[in-house]
Amino acid sequence: QTAEEQIEEAEKKDKENFEKIIEELASEISYFSSRVDEKTEALQVLRRQISLKQERRQEIATHEELDTVTPELEMEAVRLDEELDGLKSQEEALREEKRQMEEKMRTLKKEQLEKNIKSIGDKFGSKEEWQETATEFSGKLNRLGSQIGSFLTSTINNVMENVEWKEVDLNMNVPGLVSKKFHHDFVYEQATASILDFQIANGNVSFEKWDKEDIKVAADIKIYAKFDEETPMEAFQSRSKIDIDEDHFTFHVPNKRVRCDMTVYLPEREYDYVAFKMLNGNITVNDFAGKDIYAKTTNGKMTFNKVSATMLELDGVNGSITITDGSIVDVMAKVVNGSITTSSAINSSSLSIVNGDIRMTYHDTEAKRIKASSVNGSVKLAIPEEKSIELDARSSLGSIKNRIEAVEVLKQRDEKTNKHLEFRKIEETAAVVVELKTTNGNIMIKNTDKD
Repeated sequence: QTAEEQIEEAEKKDKENFEKIIEELASEISYFSSRVDEKTEALQVLRRQISLKQERRQEIATHEELDTVTPELEMEAVRLDEELDGLKSQEEALREEKRQMEEKMRTLKKEQLEKNIKSIGDKFGSKEEWQETATEFSGKLNRLGSQIGSFLTSTINNVMENVEWKEVDLNMNVPGLVSKKFHHDFVYEQATASILDFQIANGNVSFEKWDKEDIKVAADIKIYAKFDEETPMEAFQSRSKIDIDEDHFTFHVPNKRVRCDMTVYLPEREYDYVAFKMLNGNITVNDFAGKDIYAKTTNGKMTFNKVSATMLELDGVNGSITITDGSIVDVMAKVVNGSITTSSAINSSSLSIVNGDIRMTYHDTEAKRIKASSVNGSVKLAIPEEKSIELDARSSLGSIKNRIEAVEVLKQRDEKTNKHLEFRKIEETAAVVVELKTTNGNIMIKNTDKD
């Protein structure tokens, strides 16, 4: 055997040995990659289960915030909490198993690379010329112009691209921000319902009058979540409850991952009862006639313009309340942070606020009772000059300023932490009984037509 043949045979053996090393390396990587894939898929299934149960639990939490929870929902909430605790424990254990598997894979790859590089170091270069990652290792082979290097580059890159892609998907802690937005008109022809019930977690509701006998809800809907349904509309329907019969119209969207801004077009008639229960959103009612209206929102403004009603009860946390150009027998309104403004014909009103001002303006002489209080804010009342008044005003740390003339002062106290004014004014009209109270705020009373 000639020297050239010996060299050729040695190179052939080296190539065969190197190919064997490469195959073993690729096999090791593929094995651990498949194990990581198994853990990834199991975690994805587990997280999907958790997501579905969390979404349902959020819906029940919304009912709790809206004070519409039932005993059945309470029992379901307890069961869901227990199931979620168990699933989250499983998730944590599976994450730890996957982390250990990945750490083992990284360690083995490093040891394998060092061993392989050392075994062929004399042939292809010193160990110091090599890097400790599969990608850079294949780059060295590429510089040598080896087909084996191309093979390794393709194999490792494919594996690592898959692993990296699944890593990104797996470690995405932010819940699905994928959103779908669409518009839909819900039209109910010849609707006779006189009891309207709206419960919305996120979104604004506006009432408008129109000249048709149909009820139409023009809705702009946005879903902030991934969904399994084929269309966004089907996803919305599965997350809402909409029903109508001859007496009732129900439109509930209690899911916090759905925003529904709607304008409701109503036939012109008197409605028996209307209820709004909102978490985040404004309520606007224009040109509406009803007997009883109840509205509650956690974060949002409530505006009632040209509303005729027997009872208007409003309950807010953060936001303003405005009642203008209407005719209402009884108004009960309370809010924590915001303001209350009325400029309507109201027979009896009871208004209270913690942080904010109350402004009341009357243009008619039909009012019978006015009660208003603010903890941190002012109370301002403007009443027609021809209206008879029996007033009792008290403020702890504020002042009381009266600009109504020709009154009979019954009691007056002007101490530093105790202001009290009681007076009456007799005209030809029936008297309105007024009670005004503040803690840290002023009280101002004047006639409506006075600046």
